[in-house]
Amino acid sequence: MKELSVPCRMNVGGKWSSGCIHELSDKGMLVSSSEPPPLGTYVEIRRGTLIIIGRVVWNGGSRFGVRTQDPISLAALLSEPVLDRRQKTIDRRSAPRSDSARRTVDRSASSRHRSSAFEFLCIVALGAGVAGFAAVSSYHALSAPLAATVVLLDGAAQ
Repeated sequence: MKELSVPCRMNVGGKWSSGCIHELSDKGMLVSSSEPPPLGTYVEIRRGTLIIIGRVVWNGGSRFGVRTQDPISLAALLSEPVLDRRQKTIDRRSAPRSDSARRTVDRSASSRHRSSAFEFLCIVALGAGVAGFAAVSSYHALSAPLAATVVLLDGAAQ
């Protein structure tokens, strides 16, 4: 365990609050907050661009323990700058897309449309080819017997 005092931001069920990391181990940390989350709650702890997700395994007063799935790097935690509260962190999923991203999506949709049309044309051409082959084969298979029948009927009619 490494004792420290590192300010952080916490997200508990979509609600953001301030917190402070006091102790750090390989897969856990001691955090304090004015509103500690209940046992079993998953929390997202951010320090700069570093995001740590864990589950609350104990709480007492304003302090609580968080167990993480992945190891936590002390060096990475300490090297992250503290974000100013006026800075907004942008959730990429809800942020408006830039023009280049929009063009990429449009090109992708256009490409899918063209590939679907090409696939349809290939299937139609293959079907026409099979139908043409069947017609020519039927013609060759039936032309000789029908020609013989015509000759016999012409001879019988006279």
